[in-house]
Amino acid sequence: MESMRDLNKNDGVEQVEQDDAKTKLSTIASPSTVDPPVKTIHEVYSPELAKAMASATPMNALSGRSFKLYFIMMVGFLNAVSSGFDGSLMSGINAMDQYLDFFGYTTTGASTGVIFMIYVAGNCVGSLFAGPFCDLWGRRGAMFVGGFFILLGSAVVTSAQTAEAFIGGRFVLGFGIAISTTAAPTWVTELAPPTWRGRLGAFYNSCFFIGSIPATGAMVGTNKMNSTWAWRLPLILQIGPPIIVMSCVWFCPESPRYLVAQGKREEALAVLVKHHTSDGKINALIELEMKEIEESVTVKRQTPWWDYSALFKTRNARWRILCLALMCINGQLAGNGLITYFLPVVLSNAGVTSSQRQLVFNFANSILSAFGAFLGASVTDRIGRRRRLYVGAFVLACLLATVAAMSSKYGVKGNTNTAGANASIAFILLFGVAYSFTYTPLQALYCAEVMNNDTRARGMGIHILISNIAGFINTFANSVGLGKLGWKYYFVFVAWNLVACGLWYFFCVETRGRTLEELEDVFNQPWPAWSSKRTVKVEVKETGDVEVIETI
Repeated sequence: MESMRDLNKNDGVEQVEQDDAKTKLSTIASPSTVDPPVKTIHEVYSPELAKAMASATPMNALSGRSFKLYFIMMVGFLNAVSSGFDGSLMSGINAMDQYLDFFGYTTTGASTGVIFMIYVAGNCVGSLFAGPFCDLWGRRGAMFVGGFFILLGSAVVTSAQTAEAFIGGRFVLGFGIAISTTAAPTWVTELAPPTWRGRLGAFYNSCFFIGSIPATGAMVGTNKMNSTWAWRLPLILQIGPPIIVMSCVWFCPESPRYLVAQGKREEALAVLVKHHTSDGKINALIELEMKEIEESVTVKRQTPWWDYSALFKTRNARWRILCLALMCINGQLAGNGLITYFLPVVLSNAGVTSSQRQLVFNFANSILSAFGAFLGASVTDRIGRRRRLYVGAFVLACLLATVAAMSSKYGVKGNTNTAGANASIAFILLFGVAYSFTYTPLQALYCAEVMNNDTRARGMGIHILISNIAGFINTFANSVGLGKLGWKYYFVFVAWNLVACGLWYFFCVETRGRTLEELEDVFNQPWPAWSSKRTVKVEVKETGDVEVIETI
């Protein structure tokens, strides 16, 4: 009997060892001794987030709470609308004889380059104040300040009677937009639920086209006016978005991460419960978010406004700023500046010389690019960031090379091949769609994602600064380059897109499928770009438990 008891005892030990072996790969083990039925199997980046989502009631995208969140987010999106007005307005106005004759400008050359460049200068100066404003007055306060300067700049350029006044207004306008477009994507990214962050953050920058479409559409009609109102009326439209933002922003919640940084934990928790749940109750997802935010956010201390050293102190921080810089530089040097700011000149190279037809094509380009941007935004959480960027850069290189080749043949004076000229225009418009799908949804979202909570506001200010330094090529240099080289100038950007493809492949960190705080572990890895690709396969039990079954 004694030996039989020992045998049974040993059998029990062996059974326990077998059970332990079965769960060795699991990081989140089920407490039940009998495995519950498997509900689904998912491939995820974060088991912890998967477990929290499985335990929490999913947010209903059509619920009253969700629609309230959408309206709140639209206040942030309107800052991108303001930015969208400028690029499209100036590209269209630059083709208007009424504008050119009034100030004595030409469509290309140094004088036109200065007009575009002064806006960039305003952006650069504004970017130095944007981050400190966000940290000092909050994301909402910075959006309000940015809106004020946009209103002021719009009033000056609309009423300008001299070139000097117009240039001054453009500087103030750029200054204000730098502040608002630093604060708004930071706020949207920090406020959005982790499961919706990709889409909501991507829709932010896609709203650029909500500004560009009415701007270009208005110019198609006003171009028929034989007075300066042909270009003044479209400029007046630019005051709409900042007025709405300034009127509504104080009725919106502040970023929960900013609140935690100010020591206002209970307020932050209330924001998360109100806007990240379907029933207004604390759940596993809210607990995970709050825990990670508190662990990652340092309560703010007063630091000099010029102190950006935290962005470069550690290897982790330098990887983050590298990813941000890649988005700023590659996004600006993809060739979009040729299409956005100087589309009339590009169309002339393809054989379209009538100013009215150029404005119509400019309007069509805005609509098609908007389609590409919103399509790209809608699939952001499905296809992620990394693959879209390196594949997209290669596609843009191919399309721009095709535009150059066709323009060289069908965009010259005396061309009689209408079909060839139309094909050139089609590829110009297709390039705009491809660029908008690849870069537009991610330009603000990705930069906000790759920065950590303590440096996000100042990092987004650096995002504006680097983008505008790179954008100098899309303003002054493009004006001169197109004037002297024509279609041959396109190949500068063809080459850069090929370089960008390689840079994205080797250095881009995937941010999909993780909370903002969980990215800290990724950036601490020896090569974050490779580590970010790794996923795990998990079983979601009917009980809500999640078990890791394989690391991929």
